[in-house]
Amino acid sequence: MPKPRALWLLAVPTAAPLLTPFVNRLEPTLLGVPFFYWYQFACAVLAIGVLTTVYVMTAEKK
Repeated sequence: MPKPRALWLLAVPTAAPLLTPFVNRLEPTLLGVPFFYWYQFACAVLAIGVLTTVYVMTAEKK
């Protein structure tokens, strides 16, 4: 059975992209890319990291 505390980590990559009203701006830029766009890319990278962590924490060992 999965660890329930580990599953709560999934709320982080779910909520981060929903903060659009707070991140809908141009500054600060990163290498000329407006904040909104690189924030969305960072959310995707965050989701990959969190999903990998949750999988490792909840995977049943053989």
